[in-house]
Amino acid sequence: MALPTNRISFIENCYELYEQKMFRVALSVLHDESLAEDAVQDAFLQLIKHKVFFPKADSDDCKRYIITVIKNASINIYNKRKNENKIVSYSENLEEVISSEAVEPDITTNEGAVCTPLINSLPEKYQDVVDCLVVREYSVRQTADKLGITEANVRKRYERAKKLLRQNCKEA
Repeated sequence: MALPTNRISFIENCYELYEQKMFRVALSVLHDESLAEDAVQDAFLQLIKHKVFFPKADSDDCKRYIITVIKNASINIYNKRKNENKIVSYSENLEEVISSEAVEPDITTNEGAVCTPLINSLPEKYQDVVDCLVVREYSVRQTADKLGITEANVRKRYERAKKLLRQNCKEA
């Protein structure tokens, strides 16, 4: 899909006028230069995708719109990173449970071989939650949507699964 010449020049003008301002806004939200650069790129891709056009690139309306787009792009990246950090936290918690002193590390098997029997010992509803959160690395929201339960229920099942894993480790 080719852009009309006036839209191409509009996007180019916006880039020349606002790229540094957009970067500063994104950096103030994300506190990371590479993520801020990604946010600027995402914002310009959204401008192109949504066929944004103002008669003058330096108008106040255009400036406000572009600032709104970059703020939203930055917040989206921030939220995505925050959710990824939650997943890592869940994974680390499960690894701590599985590697507690009750389970001797077996150098002849890999982690998956040690984890699978323990996870399979859980009731199915807990297995599903652990599979989504830890193995597939879904967020709590994605897990809730996939399993058709509430986010609070996902967190509670995960908590109970960890408790059962601790008990199973002590019995082994």
